[in-house]
Amino acid sequence: MLDLDAAVQALEAALSPLEPESRPLERARGCVLAEAVRADGDLPAADISAMDGYALRREDLNSGEPLPVAQEVPAGAAAEPLPAGAAARIFTGAALPAGADTVVPQELAERLDDGRVRLEALERGAHVRRRGELFAAGSVLADVGEAVTAQLTALLAAGGGARVRVFRPPTVALLVTGREVVDPARRPGPGQIRNTNGPMFAALVRAAGCPVACEESVGDEAPALRRALEGCLARADVVITSGGVSVGDYDLVPQVVAELEGEVIFHGVAIKPGKPVLAARCGERWLLGLPGNPLASLVGWRLFGLPMVRRLGGATDPFGAPFRLPLVGGARRARRRTEVRMGRWVRGADGLGVEVLEWKGSHDLTAAARAETLVRIEAGDTVSEGTPVACYPLEECW
Repeated sequence: MLDLDAAVQALEAALSPLEPESRPLERARGCVLAEAVRADGDLPAADISAMDGYALRREDLNSGEPLPVAQEVPAGAAAEPLPAGAAARIFTGAALPAGADTVVPQELAERLDDGRVRLEALERGAHVRRRGELFAAGSVLADVGEAVTAQLTALLAAGGGARVRVFRPPTVALLVTGREVVDPARRPGPGQIRNTNGPMFAALVRAAGCPVACEESVGDEAPALRRALEGCLARADVVITSGGVSVGDYDLVPQVVAELEGEVIFHGVAIKPGKPVLAARCGERWLLGLPGNPLASLVGWRLFGLPMVRRLGGATDPFGAPFRLPLVGGARRARRRTEVRMGRWVRGADGLGVEVLEWKGSHDLTAAARAETLVRIEAGDTVSEGTPVACYPLEECW
C-alpha cells in the first residue's frame, strides 16, 4: 500500500494530455492551450483618446490663445489630418487625427461664443493611448499550457484569436456499483440506500469542465459489472466507479479490471478515508475506482480524480502541492494513516484560517455538504491551534 505522496507521483508519471483540437473561442473557456496565440494586429490599432475632450498639437497650447475647432471625431470615425493651430472635438476611444499628440479633457476646456475653445495646458501625450501599448502585432498573447479563463478570452478576442488550439478535455463515464443503491427519486426499501455518489460526481465532473458521457448503475455480479465497465470504457476517456474496490466478497471492480487486462497504477493508499482507491489504465482509457462511502469518494476525487482529468486536459501541474493555512479550533490527531478531513475557511482578524469539521465518519453527508476544503493531517501527527495544515480546496468553494 502506497503512501499518499507516492500514489500521487505514480499517477502523475503515468498521465499525459489528450490530443489537441481546434475550438471557437467561445467554447474554449476552461480548456488549456496546446498552441500559443499571437496577435494579428496592434492594440490599440492607432493612437486613441482616453477621454472626451479636445485633441491638438501640444505646442499649440504655448501661446495661451483659444483654438478653433476644426472637426468632431466620434469613436469609429476616420478623422481628417489636424491643421496646425486647431483642435478637434474628440470622444473616448476615437482615433486621434494625424498631427495631434495630446488630449485635453472637456472638464479643462471652455467653449467660447465664437466657436473657439480655451484649453488648459497639459504635458505632451496626456490622455492618449498609444498604438500598440497593450500588445503589438505578432506578440504572444497566451502560451501553451495556459488555461483559457473568461478574462483571457477577452484578450484573445482583442487579438483576433477567434479559434484556438486546445487540449481536449476528457469525457468521463460514471458507474455506481452495489445492488443496495437505488435512484434518488425512489424511497429506499429494506437494506437499500439512495444513490448519492452518482449525482455528486456528475456535478464535480461538470464543474471541472469535462463532459459526462454516461451515468450508470450496476449490481454486484461480475458478468454484469464487466459488461457495464466495458460499455463505459468504450464511451469515455475516464471511468469513475463508486463502490466495489475493497476486499469483500462483493468488491469485484479489481477482479474485473484484471480480467480486462488493466494496468494497475495503485490499489490501496494509506489515507483515511479512501484507503481502497484504485487507479488503472485500460488501453488508452483510464479508470479510477473509489470507495462507496461518500466522503471517501469525495476525498479520492479531489486527490486523484480532479488532477487526473486536468492533466489529461493539458494542465501542467495539476498535482501541485497543497497550500497551508493555520488550524483554527481544537487539536487534531492522525493515527496510523494520513487523515483527510472536511474543513471550512475561517476569516478572522489575522487573516484566513481553516477549521476541521466534526463528523460521524465517512458516510457523513452533512459534513461533506458544509465542507469548503480538505485538510490533511500526517500519520502520527498532532496539530493544534495555529499549526499550518495542508489544504486542498474543493472547486465550488474557492
